Amino acid sequence: MKMNKPWMVAITLLVLTAAPALLSAQNEQTETNGRYPRYRLIDVGTFGGPTSYASADFIGARTVNNRGIATGAADTSTPDPTCFNVDCFISHVFHWQGGNLVDLGALPGGNSSNASEINERGDIVGLSSNGKIDPLTGFPEARAVLWRDGKMINLCTLGGTESLATAINDRGLVIGASANTVPDPFSMFGFGTQTRTFVWENGVMRDIGTLGGPDATPFGRNNRGQVSGSSYTGDIPNPDTGQPTVHPFLWQDRRMTDLGSLGGTLAYAEGLNNRGQVIGLSSLKGNLIFHPFLWERGVLKDLGTLGGDNGDVSWIN
Repeated sequence: MKMNKPWMVAITLLVLTAAPALLSAQNEQTETNGRYPRYRLIDVGTFGGPTSYASADFIGARTVNNRGIATGAADTSTPDPTCFNVDCFISHVFHWQGGNLVDLGALPGGNSSNASEINERGDIVGLSSNGKIDPLTGFPEARAVLWRDGKMINLCTLGGTESLATAINDRGLVIGASANTVPDPFSMFGFGTQTRTFVWENGVMRDIGTLGGPDATPFGRNNRGQVSGSSYTGDIPNPDTGQPTVHPFLWQDRRMTDLGSLGGTLAYAEGLNNRGQVIGLSSLKGNLIFHPFLWERGVLKDLGTLGGDNGDVSWIN
């Protein structure tokens, strides 16, 4: 997708930060047993274009499941004048298994699609362009999409012009972000209107609300149906950051819980496991220093650093 969309820049940065850890793990295995890791590299190919990729995913999002099904997006040979994709070729979501690469297509009238995550059942979620230009941003419009049992389902929006599905659990619960119709100068995904977290299940999209501010964005989900993310707690910008206070949240049983911060006005959820533990990043008082945190059963714990000022966290098992 077009890389100058603010949310795409953020997603790409998350992918780049994950790469060193993966390479480190491979090197450690090689050094430990004295031989190369026991796997082979498979080129899944493209749909005639130059590039295929596992998707611009959020940290921890699955692009291959335990049944050996992989997903991502692959270029066709058709140039895309809107440059919705990073290399300006029309790309489509793929389903790959046992050497068979299947084109899952895009929405009617659209050009490109991209995958975010696959679950154990083989359901795939992501987004697709729809052939229209967003009048608020000037970029191609995107819609959250679910591919299930060979069918493409347009999850639509919460009334606005943009949406994307970010994750799906093994029960089929889809989470994502959507624009509504309320103008918002602080839109977290740059939609121009409020950004809201949605859950979609059995054909119904539900806005799960906020912590009191205009926006909320998703990050994690688990198989219990819990959702984590970040939300504005109000609509008044802080003088030192220029944006409203942001806190992480945990949503369950149709209720959103404010997880707090480590003293600053910027705190974000970055992971959620099946035990309901949430990890994230929070500024300390003054918003100049950031520490990783672990939230569990109502307690927010500062995980500290290795002696320096700042720390971060990527994933929890």
